[in-house]
Amino acid sequence: MFIMSAGPTSIPQRVRQAMVRDFTNTDLDENYIAIHKATEQKVSKLLKTGARSFLMLGEAMLGLDGACASFTEPGARVLVLANGIFGEGFADFVRMYGGEPVMLKFDERHGISPEELERFLKKDDRFTYATMIHCETPTGVSNDITRLGQILNNHGILSVVDSVSGLVGEDIDFDAAKIDCLIGGTQKCLSAPAGLTTITLSPRAEEWLAQRETPIAGFYANFKNYLKSGQFAFPYTPCDNLVYALDEALDIAMESHFAKRHRSFAERTRKAIDAAGLERFALSFPSNTVTGLLLPEWASANDILADLQERGYLLSGGIAHWDNRIIRIGHMGNNIADEALYIEMLEELSRALTDADLPLRTSLADAFCSASLDKKRD
Repeated sequence: MFIMSAGPTSIPQRVRQAMVRDFTNTDLDENYIAIHKATEQKVSKLLKTGARSFLMLGEAMLGLDGACASFTEPGARVLVLANGIFGEGFADFVRMYGGEPVMLKFDERHGISPEELERFLKKDDRFTYATMIHCETPTGVSNDITRLGQILNNHGILSVVDSVSGLVGEDIDFDAAKIDCLIGGTQKCLSAPAGLTTITLSPRAEEWLAQRETPIAGFYANFKNYLKSGQFAFPYTPCDNLVYALDEALDIAMESHFAKRHRSFAERTRKAIDAAGLERFALSFPSNTVTGLLLPEWASANDILADLQERGYLLSGGIAHWDNRIIRIGHMGNNIADEALYIEMLEELSRALTDADLPLRTSLADAFCSASLDKKRD
């Protein structure tokens, strides 16, 4: 089965091999502790920042939970920027920790409008922090976190960004974007196993946490437990093989011009979909890591996805109210390591769509290759 989904992705051989090491006592082994610290520093390097990054032992949802636990004081007003189901989900975490979420919703098929955010904040900017999604994985719509982060910073509002499916697949300048907390996952563009969360905090966020007046309602999710100055701050026993895998995955990302490669695959995939006469879900701010294909109401995305699985290809479908309407192509991480295999997937997807009575002007594979030739001429 070839995995071409929107994450988790396939895992490269180098990353799998990195996990096969002698186990050690991760609480005491200084060699392991050095690797752990170096891995955290690599996350910061890829984000072009000297700000501190740390790892949490748990899938990236733990990072969303931790951010809301750590930055939500009882009664705090939190601005939830939402143009999709994951963006809206932040409100549940805020309520869980006693905060008051104020949701500013946008069209799911478009990125969050910086201009509309600015207009809103001119009327009301009394928020402790704001949340946003870098890439709404269920739809393939991204957001301009640089402009949004800068606007929030200008209003004195901390920013919490879920970049689980954007980390290393999108070009991120943490400092330029004025982001205060960026949450990443390992199982998307990094193509490592699920099980670790990356957190990067600005000095302003660290200062806010140090001055927080009320206790944080959590232990695993409490960011303060990871921030002991000058020490190896991991509040429970780390899982060494997951850290080894992430360390190797970060090396691959630094060697391979990852963001540029993701952008290239995304652009050619979008051109192929347009040339075939199909409809992309994203009408603006399309993601460079996942593309959503919106089917007519009469068509069954789930049937087509099942057909593709029989052909040996695993792609993603829609979620919640977009279930059975969307097919998602994950052009992320190891999914795009072999361009020939990716083109084969597009050919099989074309056949599955045609078999489902969805006529194409041209095959997705042919259109992708044509876009590649055009790119070389440019």
